[in-house]
Amino acid sequence: MSAAYNLALSVLTTRADALSAWIVAYPDKKQTNTSNLLVASRGQIPETLLRMGLENDSVSRRWLDTVMERVREKERPFVDELRLNSALQTWGDTEPGMKNVAVIGGWPLWDDSGVHAVLFVSSTDPEYFSNNLQIFLHQLTEILHVADQQISNKAEILRRNLLYQALLDEADAVLKMNAEQPLLEEICRRLVGSTLFESAWLTRPAENLSLETLAFVSSVTEDANSLMEQITADLLRDRVLHVWKTGQALFPSEAGSANSTELPVALLPIIRNAKLWSVLVVRCCLVEHLISADVNELLHRVASLLGRGLDEMDLKKQLADEQNRQSWLANHDALTGLNNRRGLDTYFTHAILRAQRNNTLLAILIIDLDDFKPINDSYGHEAGDRLLIKVSEALKSVTRSTDFLVRLGGDEFVILLEDLHKADDLPPVMDNIYKAVVTPFVLEAEIKVSVGCSAGLTLYPEDSANSDGLLRHADEALYVAKRNKQSRPRYWVSYLDILAAEKKD
Repeated sequence: MSAAYNLALSVLTTRADALSAWIVAYPDKKQTNTSNLLVASRGQIPETLLRMGLENDSVSRRWLDTVMERVREKERPFVDELRLNSALQTWGDTEPGMKNVAVIGGWPLWDDSGVHAVLFVSSTDPEYFSNNLQIFLHQLTEILHVADQQISNKAEILRRNLLYQALLDEADAVLKMNAEQPLLEEICRRLVGSTLFESAWLTRPAENLSLETLAFVSSVTEDANSLMEQITADLLRDRVLHVWKTGQALFPSEAGSANSTELPVALLPIIRNAKLWSVLVVRCCLVEHLISADVNELLHRVASLLGRGLDEMDLKKQLADEQNRQSWLANHDALTGLNNRRGLDTYFTHAILRAQRNNTLLAILIIDLDDFKPINDSYGHEAGDRLLIKVSEALKSVTRSTDFLVRLGGDEFVILLEDLHKADDLPPVMDNIYKAVVTPFVLEAEIKVSVGCSAGLTLYPEDSANSDGLLRHADEALYVAKRNKQSRPRYWVSYLDILAAEKKD
């Protein structure tokens, strides 16, 4: 057990980035030397400090006694933060060796009589005990439990150490991998690297009932094409399909271990997001190696660990996608996908700077749909939304890549027209915009509607206001255009024309 404990503590401190890890056993009734309760330790907290905490009647000893009793009674792990636990905080303040500790967790260790020891893990990171790490620690304590039960059988020590190392390696792979394909390949690689299995791969049925291989690793030196033909033979395919259909693992039977036709493979379902996702297949040189209970248990745990790792990966991706979606929505209109007012504010300043640098005109155009409300009233808001989407698509089709299209809200749109060299460039652009808006739209099979539009326009730098002022001036021109809908010569009014008329008056 000493070798198993030291291996576990070494994995925690070297691979899982723990500050320190140690194991404390519960005392026997006749035991008087409390320093012997420290079974093993690794990491940056000195062993002498830990032994002093066990021997002295101090804050650390009282905290230790409390948590040891808590673990024994509840048979569940715990996590204590120093900043939230006065006893731990006092220990950290009084002992220099504890000054970097932020959090300590404890996991129960079992033997045949029940909880007999506690595995302690400390870290400088308050968020250290992630879901993956807690899964890993749960698996680790189960491994140590198996080791304690089986250690008396000396003939099995080498093979079982391979089992423990294989599962630790699988857990380590799940902890470190952030992408799906590398994780699948690493799981297979470590199973084969344990020397317990010749080959390991993940597969699932394709549409034509052939097998789709997701990852494959083998130590066999035979020709790869020959090996692939062998592992996709009809007999194996039938077994994969059986596991896919039933969702149950499939191992060689003990009665068939002497049968030369028995395939030396084990197949286990991989569950991802509560659904059967793939089948893990491992191959041994001898069927007998796959019918032992401990190898069966190892493979079940590997399959479970892989499924949980994929679930965690999917959850992280969902969170990242949602963050990207929220970031996109901050600058875009959810209905039409166009930029919104916030996106316009961000873009406007750069557009003005480009006009200054290139000595070009920047047109600021606000468009308001005419007769939109009657469509909403007659056909409902869903039809109104579909019309806004259609209008947005039509506007996108007539604007250039250098233009910036915004839904300001309701049935109002803003277009920034860049890279204009003279005011005479505007009329053809404005005509195209008008045609795009007033062309009738088919909303449903029997609903065909059309709307008009009014627009207000201003030109920078002839109008030298800032971005807010330019928008306000374009809006004033829009108001004039809508007020004079019946008598205006065109659908749009320029703010600069309004100024010129006021000067004449």
